[in-house]
Amino acid sequence: STAFAVEAKHVISHNVVGVLPGTKHPNERIIYTAHWDHLGVGLPDAKGDRIYNGAVDNASGVSSLIELARAFAHAPRTQRTVQFMAVTAEEKGLLGSEYYATTPLYPLATTVANLNTDGAAVNGPAKDISVSGDAGLTLQDDLIAVGKAHGRYFTPDARPEAGSFFRSDHFSFAKQGVPALSFHSGQDLVKGGVAAGKAAGEAYVRDKYHQPADEWDPNWDLSGMSADLSILFDLGTQLANSREWPDWKPGSEFKAARDKTAALRKTE
Repeated sequence: STAFAVEAKHVISHNVVGVLPGTKHPNERIIYTAHWDHLGVGLPDAKGDRIYNGAVDNASGVSSLIELARAFAHAPRTQRTVQFMAVTAEEKGLLGSEYYATTPLYPLATTVANLNTDGAAVNGPAKDISVSGDAGLTLQDDLIAVGKAHGRYFTPDARPEAGSFFRSDHFSFAKQGVPALSFHSGQDLVKGGVAAGKAAGEAYVRDKYHQPADEWDPNWDLSGMSADLSILFDLGTQLANSREWPDWKPGSEFKAARDKTAALRKTE
């Protein structure tokens, strides 16, 4: 038999929400998310560093969220509301997004979509775009179409066996039926192709992911992040100025939850 001594601590943390009300359908909203937490202080690495900075995971995502909010704030106001939310405690089991999704500030029945960013591009622009996992939804088709308009092609999740769909904050929304995806830049880098992108990804997971070494690097090429944000901005703008309601495709495990509230969504 095995026994463990567990010391529990209760910590209060917060989600941070910003809203740009829609001009015509303010009760319908697109929600952008990124988790602001990381691992804090932990076991030291070989250099004795105990600070787990989380620069890529997920300060880069929060930076993306802030820049999207800035862009929408300076653009013509959309017909639907656009909401920006930095969620807490993702690293502890998606707790912040789960709290919002189960006790939402605004009804999920009229939440159009959730667009999540968990780690942004720091290795330069890619020719492709991707998402975490694939649960089958028309929102992904919308993303692919917008990406194509930007000269990018779509690549499915390169590591579906990692279960990434179930490990980031969009999953909390998906469980409640809200069409949701977590966007990623692709591996086919403009400089170096797939081989370079795959090598960079593997090096990050091996040497930096959830380690003190995940910190700011002055050698980052953030032009890829900028290109990706243009796609996310255009996708959100398209959704926020349309009467479209993205949906889960037949056979998706999340479709039944969405269908229960179908009568609450207007299309006129």
